[in-house]
Amino acid sequence: MIALIVIPPEKLPDVMRGAGKLMRELRLASNLVMHELTSVADLQAPPRETPPQPNRSSGPAPAQPEAGAAKAEDSAPASQA
Repeated sequence: MIALIVIPPEKLPDVMRGAGKLMRELRLASNLVMHELTSVADLQAPPRETPPQPNRSSGPAPAQPEAGAAKAEDSAPASQA
C-alpha cells in the first residue's frame, strides 16, 4: 500500500524489478561470504581424533558381573529353606 502512495503505478514494476535484483545480489554475496567462512573454519579446525576401536577378532569380551546382580544377592534373605 505504501509503495503505491510513494511510487507512481507506472514506475512500480521497474522499482520492484530493481529491488528483486538487489535482493538476489545480496543473497549471492551472503552465500559467498558464508562459503568462504565455512571453508576457512574447516581448514583451521583440528582433526577429530577417533577413539581406538576394540579388536573384535580375538573372541568375545570377558563377562563382567552386572551391578544389579550383586545388589540382588546381597539384599536376598540369608535363610531360605
